[in-house]
Amino acid sequence: MILVDDQIPYLAQALSIVDKVIPCNSETLTRDYLRRTRATAIFVRSVTSVDASLLSGTDVSFVGTPTAGIDHLDLEYLESRNIRFASAPGCNANAVAEYVMDRLSEMHIPNDATIGIVGFGHVGSLVARYARIKGMSVLVNDPPLVASGFVFPRWCTHADLADLMKRSNVITLHVPYTDEGPFPTKDLITAGLLSSCLPNACVINTARGGILDERPLADLVRSGHLSAVLDVFANEPAVDAYVTERVTFRTPHIAGYTHQAKRNGARVIFEAYVGKPFPEDQEPTSNAHDASPIMGNSLLENFEELRRLWPLRSEQRTPPTWDECDALDS
Repeated sequence: MILVDDQIPYLAQALSIVDKVIPCNSETLTRDYLRRTRATAIFVRSVTSVDASLLSGTDVSFVGTPTAGIDHLDLEYLESRNIRFASAPGCNANAVAEYVMDRLSEMHIPNDATIGIVGFGHVGSLVARYARIKGMSVLVNDPPLVASGFVFPRWCTHADLADLMKRSNVITLHVPYTDEGPFPTKDLITAGLLSSCLPNACVINTARGGILDERPLADLVRSGHLSAVLDVFANEPAVDAYVTERVTFRTPHIAGYTHQAKRNGARVIFEAYVGKPFPEDQEPTSNAHDASPIMGNSLLENFEELRRLWPLRSEQRTPPTWDECDALDS
């Protein structure tokens, strides 16, 4: 028996060739339900916390999540119980990078602006390439990569975080959320760092809530010192009204919501579970692509409903290659 979150397009139909599939929603996916159904595999979104409180005493031996982030999974618990898991790092990278670039276009950020990219992974490196082709100067902050000996492209300048914040016309965040290890990102962007930004700088967060201090950012937006784009929030879905009343450009964690990204995520976790190629003739089984977004002040009261109903878009950009970016210096 396989349980699949009914907001994951493409996946349930594909998995039905392997075993019986029961679509469910995040609210009904409880430990009691897992016990009753005797499910051996579950496929969840980031809204479902997967830990001992969900899995203890169940038959689950595989957990799949079509997401890049895995902070909703208790990996230590899964390992201790020999429960396999699969995620989909990079599956929505182009979708999120495109979201960022679309916002820059809408906000008329000039092509000669400086963009500060915090995190140079799947998404951050794509944003850097798009920005490079656009003509922007690129600053990057990624201490883990520096520690690993990574060599950045010659057109990227690595800067410490304080320097990046002071020099950038746009600051965009692309780091995972973690409060452990040598490079924690919880509360990474402090009130002090935000107050040091250039006047009229734009702060964009499409990574995870809890990485930046939202209330000081909201105050700086209200005062006119900064602009901001927030797609993610601390304590989702219970977002802070103080923040949403002041930051006017906000979306309910949907920067990665494209048909291509959803199919990529489904494909990666299907193949990890089944060990066979993803059937390419699958149609989306979520209703997200049919709905119209509800705008206005409803984000605060209906965050998860908005996210569920948000229409999937189609990606319009093809990422420039590294060689194309390097050639601009020639």
